[in-house]
Amino acid sequence: MTAVTAYTLDELVTLARDYAVPDELPIDFEAKPYSRAPIYRDDVHEVVVICFGPGQTSSVHDHQGSCCVVRVLEGKALELFFDRTEDGDTVLAGHHYLSPGDISGLDETRIHQIANMHPVGTVLLNFYSPPFLV
Repeated sequence: MTAVTAYTLDELVTLARDYAVPDELPIDFEAKPYSRAPIYRDDVHEVVVICFGPGQTSSVHDHQGSCCVVRVLEGKALELFFDRTEDGDTVLAGHHYLSPGDISGLDETRIHQIANMHPVGTVLLNFYSPPFLV
């Protein structure tokens, strides 16, 4: 029997949808450029609370070979998607808004950026498989 080393994107989406959110989460809208607090990690996946305060955004980034699923708990986020050109540049390829309960999944090659669109802040649960190394 082979040990699981990573979930597929579909499996990670199911995990994110069914995940029982803890009663208490490390919510911090003051950290710059945003806060990132791991709340679970094993050899196969990791769950991280990410909080964006007013005006905060992530960089344009990929997940270095990990699938990533974003689940919105509070607020509203804008997710921008990018493609890489033959020259290595990134170009905007699309976007969507995410509200509480929404889930967005990215395979290990996808490039994106998240921006807070809520005046108080946005709280996300991010699921990475294999665990994302930062």
